[in-house]
Amino acid sequence: MIIKILSSAIKINLKQGLKVFIMISGISLCILVITLVTSISLGARQLVNETLQQFGPTSIIVFAGGRRQPGQPFQRSTTMTLDDVRSIKDQISGIVAIDPEANSNMNAKYGAQNIDTNISGATPSFTTAWDWNVAEGRFFTERENASMSRVAVIGTTVAKQLFQGENPLGKLIRIGTTPFTVIGVLSSLGTTPNGMDRDNRIVIPLNTMLKRMLNQTYITMMRIKFAPGTNINVVAGEISTILRYNHKLTASGLPDDFTIITPDQVMEFLNRINSTLNIFLVVSTIVAIVIGSVVVSNIMQASISEREKEIALRRAFGATKSLIVTQVFLEIFVISIIGSVFGATLGALLGVIMEHFTGIHVSISPLLFLVAFSVSTIIALIAGIQPAIKASSYDPAVVLQR
Repeated sequence: MIIKILSSAIKINLKQGLKVFIMISGISLCILVITLVTSISLGARQLVNETLQQFGPTSIIVFAGGRRQPGQPFQRSTTMTLDDVRSIKDQISGIVAIDPEANSNMNAKYGAQNIDTNISGATPSFTTAWDWNVAEGRFFTERENASMSRVAVIGTTVAKQLFQGENPLGKLIRIGTTPFTVIGVLSSLGTTPNGMDRDNRIVIPLNTMLKRMLNQTYITMMRIKFAPGTNINVVAGEISTILRYNHKLTASGLPDDFTIITPDQVMEFLNRINSTLNIFLVVSTIVAIVIGSVVVSNIMQASISEREKEIALRRAFGATKSLIVTQVFLEIFVISIIGSVFGATLGALLGVIMEHFTGIHVSISPLLFLVAFSVSTIIALIAGIQPAIKASSYDPAVVLQR
């Protein structure tokens, strides 16, 4: 019986032409928006998890400058030096690698190509401390750091921008006006949850950065990786005590002039991003359901009015009210399913295009089509209530005498 009614609903929809096209278009647009927002939300969640894994459960970052939070812009401070790094090395146990760094944004050139990029002065411990390997070539040595060599390891974004497919190893680039020889290319890490391109980076020896490029004695930050099983919150407190003593901040009431970022703080920050995206997803879904339901319900009621004699005739030949209600719901359900297929497909395609051109991370999965089907079913159920009540209320004796 249901199959017969469904077949009848499809035939009726085929006769409706323009009205059905408008309803399918409206539902497709709603599903497109939901699919796009869902794919961005899933992509952000995936990126968040990857970022947390990359930060490492046994690592901390110490920034120069107080009151910093993850994701906030960098604020320069001149109080953290290599003496602090030595104090931490001497007094804290369980350190696997510690990488002090000095960072600055500069312009890099190769031939006619140039790029504004982040220059990181680091030590040979960089790859261990950050779990960031060299994909091509090699990283610089302690001897090259001590001798202030002008060698550079570049990120993949810099390699693509400057060398346009050419092999960068052994080539001479200029950072500002200073020539450097490219000795390696870092593996790609992609973007951070706040959109920063981690591969737009050049790493040079720390001593070269401090003495040749910046002419300064203070560092910007240090990344410390600890052995598994280390209580990160405890060592973070010990590091804070050392830095406060070194910086003469032990007097009561003086604020820290540094910021320690732990995995727990990163998790808290990333969870806030997830919560915001989830709220946006819920709001956009509700708005899409309301708009889709209103559009479909109004057009369907108009269609029911035009078909009142046809419906009255069905009632006169024995169709019950429940059969009329079922037929109306099936007509709307067929329209909603077709709209959800078009909307989900277009939304997924638009997400892929957006990721390609903007770098925004999206995740395309079967879950998107499940969400689209669920939302379209809800729209069909809500939008079908009024038209179904209207159709089932027709009295054949009254309608057929008009």
